Amino acid sequence: MRPPRLSPPVIFRLVAVGLVVLIIVAATLHLRHVPRDVGVLDLGPPGSRDWLATGLAHCQALGMKADGDPACEAVWAENRKRFFAPDAAR
Repeated sequence: MRPPRLSPPVIFRLVAVGLVVLIIVAATLHLRHVPRDVGVLDLGPPGSRDWLATGLAHCQALGMKADGDPACEAVWAENRKRFFAPDAAR
C-alpha cells in the first residue's frame, strides 16, 4: 500500500508553518542576548595619545549608547582635530 501523496496546498501550509516557527525561534534567540554593561572609564588627562586611544575604544564598546555621551563627543572632537591638523605627526 502506498502512502497518500501530499497536495500542493498542504505542502504550502507546512512550509509556511515551518517558516513562522523559524522566525519565532530566531527572534527569541535575538531578544535573549543581554548586552554587557560597559560602564564609565577613567580616561586620564586629555592630550596624551593613550587618552585618545582609550577613549576611542571605550566609545566603540558603547556602540549606539555613545551617541550624545559628552565624553565620547570630546574624544571624537579631539580625534577630528588631530586628523585634520595640517602639521599632524604621522
